[in-house]
Amino acid sequence: MPKVPHVITIDNDKYVAILPDIYEDIKTVVGIAKAPNPDNTVYKGKLTINKAVAEGDLVRIRCRLENKKVREVLCVSSKLSSAMGGLLPKKVAGQDVKTTNIPRRMRLG
Repeated sequence: MPKVPHVITIDNDKYVAILPDIYEDIKTVVGIAKAPNPDNTVYKGKLTINKAVAEGDLVRIRCRLENKKVREVLCVSSKLSSAMGGLLPKKVAGQDVKTTNIPRRMRLG
């Protein structure tokens, strides 16, 4: 998947980040959308994904797909409760989502 600019809205502030192009079908569920192409959006800044996850602004959700592969998608933390169930009827990277969960262990350092 090619990586393209995406708009991430956290507390009504818009940030830009370069992410894989898998958020087209789930953009309203997770709060991350592909940036428009002439982009006239006023951004608060560029977002570092690992820093945003560590600060609690973004959450990683692991999706098991129909073809038994696993993809991790990012979600704005304010939409997490609705996103866990909202991802089930959707497609990620062209595959139907079977189950969702949050990774419980993190590797530090």
